[in-house]
Amino acid sequence: MSNDDIDSSNDEEDEVPSSSSAEDDDDDAVDDTEDLPDEFVHIQKNISSERRRRQSKQTHGIQVLLPFPFSPLIRPLTISDLESCIALEGAAFANPAHRCSRDKFIYRLTACPELCMGVFCTVVPSKIENWEIDTLHTAHTVETGRDDAAVSVLLAHIVATRSNDGVVTDAAMSYPHGNNTARSDGLKTGHQETGRTVCLHSLAVHPKLQGVGMGKLIVKAYMQQIKNSKLADRVALICREYLVNYYKRFGFSHAGPSESNLSGGGWHNMVRRLETIPPNL
Repeated sequence: MSNDDIDSSNDEEDEVPSSSSAEDDDDDAVDDTEDLPDEFVHIQKNISSERRRRQSKQTHGIQVLLPFPFSPLIRPLTISDLESCIALEGAAFANPAHRCSRDKFIYRLTACPELCMGVFCTVVPSKIENWEIDTLHTAHTVETGRDDAAVSVLLAHIVATRSNDGVVTDAAMSYPHGNNTARSDGLKTGHQETGRTVCLHSLAVHPKLQGVGMGKLIVKAYMQQIKNSKLADRVALICREYLVNYYKRFGFSHAGPSESNLSGGGWHNMVRRLETIPPNL
């Protein structure tokens, strides 16, 4: 998904929805854990433990496509990841209308970075000379002065906001145009700091890693993180009818037709109550 509606840009096994919104809302429709919040450290440890215990089919499928070890770092996104997020969606979604705009990325990564998540992997550029990924050129170095010039490359991301409504609305998909760098508690559009519903706007997986479980990996990690953070009671999104069953596989319930007028309407509400998520990944 790449904006605020949820469309498919992947195959049946690992469908990655995309979204959009009205006007410029149309562009909107896991190993170093030392500096991470406790809940992310918990996620990292669970993933590492599972990886040591057995090489899952999902992880194996991802590794086959990569010329470097798949040791993912799942962490919150920040405004410093802006260019990588833009590059990722540019690659993931052929239709520009399905990409989150730069202004919306700036707003969301500034107003509520704690609701945004990325899957990164350490890459040594000199060791992948015959392999390209769009986010390599926007990646930041892992350590200053490191001899191998390793960088942390974004492979997938989720971007979201909070709302006082129980489902995703057109107002939630928008943002306060005159104040796109400050929190919007009390405003009617964009992120609502006191809201208990996480509105999932953007899910993007690089095309080279679609269809092998990367989407499933980040969605499950994200849902667990939001539950652990106690920031919300539910996660909501809107999607086309043909994706309703896809999201049911992640525990979402169909909450009926959406009132959103995005791209002429026709969307469906999907909601997952966090209390139904098991305590561990």
